[in-house]
Amino acid sequence: MATKIQQTQADLVKAIADIATTMPLARTMQLYQFARFLQTHPLPTEETFEEIVADEAIWDAQFAATSDDKLAALLAAVETEINASKTLPMFDEHGEFIEHQ
Repeated sequence: MATKIQQTQADLVKAIADIATTMPLARTMQLYQFARFLQTHPLPTEETFEEIVADEAIWDAQFAATSDDKLAALLAAVETEINASKTLPMFDEHGEFIEHQ
């Protein structure tokens, strides 16, 4: 007899499969790729979570300390590079990350 956790997992797997069968193939592939991503990236431990929260606080403080003029200048520089086709895509047409050398 399956435990409650095993039954819950089986129910979720069936529900995900039912959802996947109603989506276009491209979305089903994305769902698969996301599931593989989750499989290879375990949940953070409480210690790791605390480190992430501390790191986010540092980023928030740095962002808050940056003037709007500097952010606007950075945005303008990025838009100029994009418009001049000086950027490279991060993902291919299938949503796969592209590693540029």
